[in-house]
Amino acid sequence: MKKILLLLGLAAALGLTACGGTQDTQAAPAQPNAAQYKAVLNVAGHKLPVTLRSEPSAADLYSRLPVTLEFEDFANMEKIAYLDNRLNENGQHVGCHPLAGDLCVYQPWGNLSIFYKDFKDDPNLIPIGRLESGLEIIKAQSGNFTATLEKAE
Repeated sequence: MKKILLLLGLAAALGLTACGGTQDTQAAPAQPNAAQYKAVLNVAGHKLPVTLRSEPSAADLYSRLPVTLEFEDFANMEKIAYLDNRLNENGQHVGCHPLAGDLCVYQPWGNLSIFYKDFKDDPNLIPIGRLESGLEIIKAQSGNFTATLEKAE
C-alpha cells in the first residue's frame, strides 16, 4: 500500500510541472533535441519574443505565421484570441499547470491563451509555448487589442 501511495504522489508531483515556464518548473520538450520555434508577438509597438514548443499544435501555429489576432481579457488572468481554424491537436500532450507567460490552447474552445497570472492544473489546456519577456506589456493591455504573431528573423 505504501508503494502505491508513493507512486501516486510521484505521479501527482510530475503532473504539476506539465507546462510551467519558470526555472523551478521547466517543462520538458515533447521530443528530445527537437528544435523549438522562435516567434515575435507585436503588441502596441513592442516586439515580444516567444518560444513555441516542439509540439504538433505549436508547429501548426508556426506554419501559419504571420497571424493577426484580436485579444480580450478572460477571468483577469489571461488574454485570449481565436484563430480562423483550430490548430492540429493530433498526438498533442493535453493538460498542464500554466504559469504567467505561458501560451496554451484551451482545447474545448480552440482559443489561444497568454497567461499573465499563474493558474491551476487544467486537463483541457494544451501547452504550446512561452512569452520570453514583455509580460508587463500584455498585462497592461486594457480591453480588446490586436497583436500580430510572426516568425522571428
